Amino acid sequence: MKPLQGVNSNKVAGELCRRRFFFFVKEFWEVLIPEQPVWNWHIEYLCNLGEHVVRRISKRLPKENDIIINIPPGSTKSTIWTVMLPAWAWTIDPTIRVLTTSYSYDLAVEHALKSRDIIRSDKFRALFPYVQLKKDKDRGYNYENSMQGQRLAAGLSGTITGIHAHLIINDDPINPKQAASEVECRNTNALLDSTLSTRKIDKELTVTATIMQRLSENDCTAHLLSKKEKRIQHICLPAEARDGVKPAILEEKYVRGLLDPIRLNEEVLREALIDLGAAGYAGQYGQRPAPARGLIWQKWFIEVPDDKFPDKKFMAQYGTDWDTAYTKDDDNAASAYVTAGKIGHKIYIDDFGWEWLEFPQLIKYMKTKPSPHYIEAKASGKSSKQTLVQNGVIAIEVAVAGGDKIARANMATPIAEAGMVYIRQSMAERLYTDSKQGILNFPRGKFKDLADVLAQSLQRLSKKSSVSITAGDEDDDY
Repeated sequence: MKPLQGVNSNKVAGELCRRRFFFFVKEFWEVLIPEQPVWNWHIEYLCNLGEHVVRRISKRLPKENDIIINIPPGSTKSTIWTVMLPAWAWTIDPTIRVLTTSYSYDLAVEHALKSRDIIRSDKFRALFPYVQLKKDKDRGYNYENSMQGQRLAAGLSGTITGIHAHLIINDDPINPKQAASEVECRNTNALLDSTLSTRKIDKELTVTATIMQRLSENDCTAHLLSKKEKRIQHICLPAEARDGVKPAILEEKYVRGLLDPIRLNEEVLREALIDLGAAGYAGQYGQRPAPARGLIWQKWFIEVPDDKFPDKKFMAQYGTDWDTAYTKDDDNAASAYVTAGKIGHKIYIDDFGWEWLEFPQLIKYMKTKPSPHYIEAKASGKSSKQTLVQNGVIAIEVAVAGGDKIARANMATPIAEAGMVYIRQSMAERLYTDSKQGILNFPRGKFKDLADVLAQSLQRLSKKSSVSITAGDEDDDY
């Protein structure tokens, strides 16, 4: 189309860019990326989300929420939010200050340099001549414009000084290798709480956006969502709709159940599953730190309607296995139990649970569960057994085979996989998917107590453990 007579095309293009961040992204795409983009629906959605945040900041309105965006790799998340949004923000309000962080200082600086490439481009200077970089404040990781706007990039674990931001964009705060370590997860989460919280212009104004793939049950997303006092808008866009889209209404935009049927098509996802394995794929593409079918444990247990579940009087070796811990702090390990018995070669799980209790209360709690009590032969187990025996309770020490928790689980799963373990129907879903102790998340979940005692119980009942009865009035069946 020919330009209209007397119309300044730069002013028109500049105005269109200011009106819509999505238009800006399309207009400046070629400045950074030579390949023709695929404008999948989620790109416009993420642009509109960022635009809403920046417009509120420009008006100095109190924030509505902080934001978490969980989305697969290769979805243009960094280009939109970490590279282009800071540059566009200055076209709306050149006084805005932006801090972007990442697990890697080099990656954070790379994003900042790309933002600067946009701002330095001939097109940007023609459309937005009022945005001028200050020559004496123009370093790759930290630069300012002539109207006091600032753009600072930093590694999350580095020293972040010299800025209080209106907008903090935390892009990939942890990488897959770090996420495999509970210590690294704790350290990263502590940095989110201590470092970034001090870098805000105003706690009621500054928006923090965390953009990442899910990598662990203890990752930054899980940590932030656990803080019930925080106002958080959680956007979850898995590669496949079956993994749970948030907000749920966005599932309508998926094509054949896929977020992006071109760039993340069935073949691409198949290759990612092969490359990453089930656990890695579940986190990075499914936004679930464990696959829906489980990592070590799966949905093998046969569900029996509660009114048809056999009475314990028909079961042999019926009792309650324990993994004990003495604390009422629910940040630490819990005391978990499984009550079960067997009929022939079939194992029946009658009950299970966990509590955070200190020693005296734990002993009282244990006495409310069916005996005998089977307790792992370790320091806390020995104390529990001795105290129970002194109080007239049958306590049996179990030496569980297999080494660490994962090895014990691997030894216990075959009997479940063979279809020899039954469970009350009303309890099955909680066993699998409870947010704290669900066994499908084992061993990547924070809490491993229930999975560990389940392994002990199945080993005992399938005769893969040695028991030593030390109470005085043992039943002949044990």
